[in-house]
Amino acid sequence: MRPSSQFQKLLDVFPRYVHEYLQNIPRTGGMLSAKHCRAVMDALHISAEILMQRLLPIAKLYCATAISDFQVGAVAKAGMTDNTGDVALFLGANIEFPAQALTQTIHAEQSAIINAWLQGAKRISGIAVSAAPCGYCRQFLHELEGSPNLKISIHEQIGGKTTQHSLSDLLPAAFGPHELGSTAGLMGSPAQPADLNLKSRSDDPFVLEAKEAAQNSYAPYSQNLAGCVIKTVDGRKYTGRYAENAAFNPSLTALHTAIIRMAMDQPGSQTSIHRAVLVERPTSISQRPVCELLLQTVAPNIHLEYFGAV
Repeated sequence: MRPSSQFQKLLDVFPRYVHEYLQNIPRTGGMLSAKHCRAVMDALHISAEILMQRLLPIAKLYCATAISDFQVGAVAKAGMTDNTGDVALFLGANIEFPAQALTQTIHAEQSAIINAWLQGAKRISGIAVSAAPCGYCRQFLHELEGSPNLKISIHEQIGGKTTQHSLSDLLPAAFGPHELGSTAGLMGSPAQPADLNLKSRSDDPFVLEAKEAAQNSYAPYSQNLAGCVIKTVDGRKYTGRYAENAAFNPSLTALHTAIIRMAMDQPGSQTSIHRAVLVERPTSISQRPVCELLLQTVAPNIHLEYFGAV
């Protein structure tokens, strides 16, 4: 069944009078805006948490699981302004890369959080998942600002049982940003963007956009700021930026986050990458080798255009 047909089938589970709001999800990069979220909640007389659970089957449409064939969907509840009642929902799904090491895999929780971060969310207050978060994902979620209060709803795929947890219950005695001297986590109070200068001058809009993304990346441990822009054959453009983690391994490169944005633009799409640009400030580490390796899998005929910055 085609993804559009699958989406319509899942949409039909909801009453018709909310279809006009929900059908925007594939058009807005896997997001249900604050306005539409409120409209659906009021129309159905349900909480955001219940709506998140009901959207999990739609989130799973975005999965790419050629290795495991185990699909996980996630829905993050994110504040868009300082108004605590102004929340939007962001979908995410696990993405696997055949012929690559399993460490390249993007988990559903990572996908939903990055989807929210890159679309301007200010904070994450809750997340619903269709399977219990693995330890890797619990560590990734712990990097979020205010993570001890993060509410996690687990809707088991077998049996349909739903349980509610706080992250601090699922990850006791956690290791996080404060242990490495960072005063704020991912999506914390925004600091001034870093001031980067390209080593080689460029007026290319794609390079400049990747540079801007790098300036807004999250790299408190290595200072390896990095941004990436990918362009598809149909002319669409997706921007990603580096997201670091205190445990190091759950970090996501700028290319990974750009791929999340591309994957969440249309469920099940087979979009081909036409161009990829990476701008980074290399420090004790560099993302260039791993991004080149990943690009060989997702776009084997495309060369990664690399621009160093200081």
